[in-house]
Amino acid sequence: MKAYLQHARHLLATSHAHSIKQVPRSENSHADALARLASALEQGIGRHIHIEFLDQPSTQAPLICTIDHSPTWMDPILQFLQNQTLPANLAEARRVGHRSARYLIINGSLYKRGFSLPYLRCLTPENGHYAFTQKCDKC
Repeated sequence: MKAYLQHARHLLATSHAHSIKQVPRSENSHADALARLASALEQGIGRHIHIEFLDQPSTQAPLICTIDHSPTWMDPILQFLQNQTLPANLAEARRVGHRSARYLIINGSLYKRGFSLPYLRCLTPENGHYAFTQKCDKC
């Protein structure tokens, strides 16, 4: 109902002239017929009611974007290279210390060193999905 109220207020604000008044039930035959129909259905008298299903809602829902900051495999390595902090688990700390020798940070991005290869940029799952779905100029 909030969305319809906002939509009605928007329409009222954009129109040049408008008036709002309460119509007595005796003068509103459509509402009276609808009330009689509803009471007849409660009594068990069957009537056919035309129901229309809308493909799209009549109001626009607000766009909600979620940002997932779930931990990735790169986080411990980044923490070690940036702040020299290791995980509390001794085995994990050794693993991070050993693995971090193969990585470096350039302009805030993590890269993996290769012996004879260029640096390989490490991507988050979101960035990896984006890079995977994009086509290059030569494709």
